[in-house]
Amino acid sequence: MTTTVERFLSDRRVRYVAVGAISSAVYYALFTAIYLTTRTHLHYLAIPILANLGCAFATYPLQRHWVFQSKGPLVAGFLKFYVICLWALLFTYAGLPLLVELANIPVLPAQAILIVTAPLINYQLSKWWAFRR
Repeated sequence: MTTTVERFLSDRRVRYVAVGAISSAVYYALFTAIYLTTRTHLHYLAIPILANLGCAFATYPLQRHWVFQSKGPLVAGFLKFYVICLWALLFTYAGLPLLVELANIPVLPAQAILIVTAPLINYQLSKWWAFRR
């Protein structure tokens, strides 16, 4: 008999949200650590590149194996996955200056706002393109 937890976790959307939460935490931790250690030497718009790449390497295995259960080529799959990550990077480059420069929101809270919105779009891109069967 399948338990409630097993049924719950059998839904790819639930797994995606769980990994998305992990991904957001990893990205924000990387972004925050880099920002706090380099803010006097590095412009805040250079930091998303480093955080984005680090997050992609850290979370691709979870997306590939646990969320989408992909059996496709590893490198080609990562490259497709990273194209989606680049969308998130572009989203950050559009939103972060708007929030920081125009709305006068400090860098770290502005980045937190953007993190909440990007996964909604990323799921659809991942499902229909990067990990399609």
